[in-house]
Amino acid sequence: MKGRTEAAPRGAGARVPKGAGAAGAQGPGADVLGNAEAGAAKRGATARVQLWLLVCGAFFVGTDVFVIPGMLPEISSSLGTSMASAGQLMTVFAIAYAVLGPVLSGLLRSAPPRWALSGALVAVCLGNLVCAGADSLLAALPGRVLVAAGACQFTPHVSALAVRLVPKEREGRALALVSGGLAMGSVAGVPAGTWAAAHTGWRVTLTVLALGTLVVAVGLVPGLKGLATQPRGRAREGLAALLAPSVRAVLGVTLLAVVAEYSVLTYAGSVLADSTGGDGSLLALLLLAFGVGGLIGNAITGMLLDGPAGRHLVLVSVAGMAVNFLLMPLAARSFGAALAAMIVWGVTGWMYNAPQQQRLLRLAGPSGPLAVSMNSSVIYTGAALGGAAGGALLTQTGGGLLSLPAAALCALALVPEFLVRRAEAASASLTAPVGD
Repeated sequence: MKGRTEAAPRGAGARVPKGAGAAGAQGPGADVLGNAEAGAAKRGATARVQLWLLVCGAFFVGTDVFVIPGMLPEISSSLGTSMASAGQLMTVFAIAYAVLGPVLSGLLRSAPPRWALSGALVAVCLGNLVCAGADSLLAALPGRVLVAAGACQFTPHVSALAVRLVPKEREGRALALVSGGLAMGSVAGVPAGTWAAAHTGWRVTLTVLALGTLVVAVGLVPGLKGLATQPRGRAREGLAALLAPSVRAVLGVTLLAVVAEYSVLTYAGSVLADSTGGDGSLLALLLLAFGVGGLIGNAITGMLLDGPAGRHLVLVSVAGMAVNFLLMPLAARSFGAALAAMIVWGVTGWMYNAPQQQRLLRLAGPSGPLAVSMNSSVIYTGAALGGAAGGALLTQTGGGLLSLPAAALCALALVPEFLVRRAEAASASLTAPVGD
């Protein structure tokens, strides 16, 4: 791939002619070939270690993004403020993430990968330490802005870097692994962090997250030393890539899907009230089922994304959510049906993120990381819009029917999805070998 050092080609090392291993080689060339094979194996092992470090980083960042809501009671009590005021920690984070994502990505387009990723994790670490040491809400808010600045850079860079560490035929699996790290952060990390906050204090939880991100940051620096900076092109070219109809269509799918999901997820307690009877423990089980479904969906994505079925994952995801949201008012009447609906939602809802990232990395070319950063900003914008729209509808329709507008939004997302599929089909026909 252009922009890499010859010593570290994609996903492995130097190629050795077929059948020319150390055992089968003769004469002086045997040592050279044996050394080449050993070097390739070493670089492959290093790439695997770095990939799993990226997954660990995604886990810590994913936990950091979602852990605050579960700690709000402890935070508000400790800082002497109301729950509503403490909730501004999440609002400020979301706004900072959405605004800083594309801005910082543009400024850091030419930064070496190891410093871009490690720097992002260090920012997350420092932000957590600022929050952990804050004695007032006002003092904690800059910490969440710093965490957002790091997280909004880590997410696009980790996706772009993950596909550079593996052969092309395993790109989808690498993206799914990173996405799985984020999923594990919300499914396992958040409950663990919430439990720790209740037993040891929220400051300890944030300090542990800070140390975890710092360890990953330090581990990434030496392993990514030989990975060259990819050419990013000029800023005008990057903007042109973002304005391409196919890229805008991909972002449109993400926006509509996220608005739909968060208009329901934000008010899940009201949507599922008939099935839980207002019991918080039962609601927690339903949300856990959603998280488990997310892990299943992410695993399915990892298995299928690199194959022929991969191009259909977003379509299946969005259409599946549309049907599930349409049936949710009926499913919410009993706990068992609601449990099944939440699992299905988790499976389908976590199936579109990795394919969307893969699409953007391919469609935007050298500006791929910037496009992925924009996608992340769209996600947080969609989450804010979904929460606001859901709140407005909740007062008009009640929680029981809140999923129906979400179903309509998912159905609407199929329009840009078909535009993307048409663009992908046209691109595939242009690059297909003559005679195919």
